[in-house]
Amino acid sequence: MTEALIRDLDFTGVDINPLAALVCEAKVAIDAGADIEGAAQTVLSALRSDIYDAIDVEFPGINKWFDDESAVNFSRLRRAISQVEDKGARRVMWTVFAETVRLCSNSRTSTYKLHIRASGDHVDANQVLLTFDTNLRQSLMRVREYRELIGTRKTKRPLVRIICGDARKAPLKWNISDHQILVTSPPYGDNQTTIPYGQFSYLAMRWIPEDDFPSSDAKRLMANTNALDAVSLGGTVRGAEEKETAVRATSQHFDAFVREAERTDRKLAIRKVSSFIGDFADVLNHMRSSWAGTAHWVLTTGNRTAAGLTVPFDAICKDLVTKLGGKPITSLHRQLPNKRMPLRNSQGAMITTETTTVFEFS
Repeated sequence: MTEALIRDLDFTGVDINPLAALVCEAKVAIDAGADIEGAAQTVLSALRSDIYDAIDVEFPGINKWFDDESAVNFSRLRRAISQVEDKGARRVMWTVFAETVRLCSNSRTSTYKLHIRASGDHVDANQVLLTFDTNLRQSLMRVREYRELIGTRKTKRPLVRIICGDARKAPLKWNISDHQILVTSPPYGDNQTTIPYGQFSYLAMRWIPEDDFPSSDAKRLMANTNALDAVSLGGTVRGAEEKETAVRATSQHFDAFVREAERTDRKLAIRKVSSFIGDFADVLNHMRSSWAGTAHWVLTTGNRTAAGLTVPFDAICKDLVTKLGGKPITSLHRQLPNKRMPLRNSQGAMITTETTTVFEFS
């Protein structure tokens, strides 16, 4: 999104995760000139005068993920941010808050899943406000750097649409004269299903007021730690066999993968993979049916391991996009030397490389 705005390109973003959509709306506010420094001053001033020890939110597991003293400090932050009148600037403050939750809650930062820290690794409650202050200063610096980049913009601001919803049925509209550039990196993670972004977002979402999310479904999607992941791509195995059959007819590489699972009696163990790839195929079909003009698609994928079998996701994506009329024109491979995970986990070998493939629709 940022790269598009810097280049004065219109942008449409789709994500079912309300926190991801809020972050995008915060970037829109920054681009539009919202008074972020003024919002920061409002928050810091409110913090200095807040002496209350009340904990303002309640949700299942709060005592597990937040010590009482930390919860008091997060409540003070919540009250301070709520005093920012401009919604766009307030959303920028919530992104700083969300990062502070990630760093200071009792969930480990080394995994996307909610996983309790060892007792000796808990962040001291005194660090909550200090961490927020550090994050805020860094954010203000990035805002200034970004605004310097767009300061010479000679055209009108690009049009931005943020859609918080299911990418398989998002209401997409483009001008017929436009050329589409689609960029995506599907969640092909090393977990039993895919990367659990819902769990990753859950704690921050439970602190942020519902009205500040750009989604009417925010309350439902934060009902529990699994609610968001359950409605994301591959979130349920319901209908997995039908999805598998449909993709096998389109992708020879997926068909070969399933045949190997059948041969080695691991068919049941790959249902989550089949469900995810079926859902992802539906997304690609929806994207292309919503836009029949010229386009370039850029897909970054990794070949994870499931049930001891390597999922040839890069080749499967080539099959799916080629079937839609896209022509692969180049592929780039990247090592992931800094990945903060071991080379193996309970599911098998971990991803160490990514492949970015560019497709052309003419």
